[in-house]
Parts: sequence; structure tokens; C-alpha cells
Amino acid sequence: MSDPAGPPGLFDLSGGLPHWAQAGEEFELALSLGGKYAGTQRWSIHPERGAVVTRVDTEFGGVLPHLRMQQTSRLHPRTLAQLGYTEGEGGRTGYDLSLDYRSGLVRLRQRGEEAELPLLQDHLDPVSVLLWVREWQVPVGTQRIVRLAGNGIHVQRLPDGPVTDSPEAADSQVFVLRPGGAGVWRSATQPHTFLRLTQPTPFGMIDALPGGSWSERPGVRGDSAKPRERRRVG
Repeated sequence: MSDPAGPPGLFDLSGGLPHWAQAGEEFELALSLGGKYAGTQRWSIHPERGAVVTRVDTEFGGVLPHLRMQQTSRLHPRTLAQLGYTEGEGGRTGYDLSLDYRSGLVRLRQRGEEAELPLLQDHLDPVSVLLWVREWQVPVGTQRIVRLAGNGIHVQRLPDGPVTDSPEAADSQVFVLRPGGAGVWRSATQPHTFLRLTQPTPFGMIDALPGGSWSERPGVRGDSAKPRERRRVG
């Protein structure tokens, strides 16, 4: 890279790199649709070849057609600026985005077509934007537009609220992403772990919760609704 310190990045690193970027992290979420089991999502974050690499493997099932999706996000190891992103289904890569800070270009390959755009500002992707929200420290009501390839995402912090509608659910810090209305619930204290994620799909709003808490939701019964749990690291 032309700058030995790397590109600037969207993260505020005044307190140092987040724990997930330094030591890595693995966790698993269970997916539900309309209160019924809809698959699992496994996150793996670790340093790799001069980058912080996040891999998200989503396996839909249950009330949804069986489908496997793979997402890989690469971030600069010191600034956490985006370096690249790939996405595919069933082991085939259908979307490949790379950011070349030396030449100042964004390169996109999708469905056999290629395009180049000038790299005028930092970008995020569908995975790294969630990690960015996880670290974003702002008062309630604060809004910001961040750039994904081809479009902007409006992120707003909402008032703290419960993760689910259960009376025992503790408050968490809540964010909404528009367009689409995806939601992020994170723990109020470091390391700000994901307590709930919601994502709109053609089938409806998908809920993602840690396996144990999802299986305890009202209306969820039966061993088939309880996915295998993985120990959280970090």
C-alpha cells in the first residue's frame, strides 16, 4: 500500500483494536422465521495473511429451503478499513469486491461481469458493517450514513431495549439499518457481543439469536428446534 500506516478506516481505534480483531473470535447464532427454526449461522474471525478475516457460514433449513451461503470480509489489520468481500452460495462465489488503495479503485466481479469504480471514500460490506455497528460508540439518536458498494446505509442508534419480548429479557443497545430495517442488539458493555440480529429476506424477517436464548423463546418447543451450541470466545 502507498501509505505504510494503511488506509484510514471507519473505525475509531483510539482505544486500540477491538478484541475480535486482536485475538479472533468464534460464535454461532440460531435463525428463526415466525418463531420457527430456520437454520444456523457460524461466525469465525481471525488474522490471516495480513488482514483480519471474518467468515460467516449460513445454513438455512427448517421452515426455509435448504441453502448454504458463504460470506468473507477482509479488513486492514491496523485500521480495519475494508480490503475485500466475497459472497457465494453452495461453495460458488457469485460476488467479489476488492478495494485497491494504491490505485484508488474499487473492483467488482458479479455473475461474470466486471466493473471498476474510483475509490473516493471508505466502504463497508454486509459483514463488516455489523462489526462496525458493534464498535460504534454514540449517544441515543445519533445517525450516520456509511457506504457499501453501490449504495449507502443509514445507521441510527435507538433507545436501549430488551432483546426479545420476554419479560425477563434485559435491555441492550439497539441500532437500525435502513433501507431494509435490519436490526442489531448488542451488549451494553465490552466486548459488545451480538445479542440479536434481524435481517429482511423475501421470506420475511429472519431473527438470529445465540442458540441457548433462541431455544428459550415462547412458542419454541421440541429438540429439533434446538441447534447445537458452540462456546463463545472473547
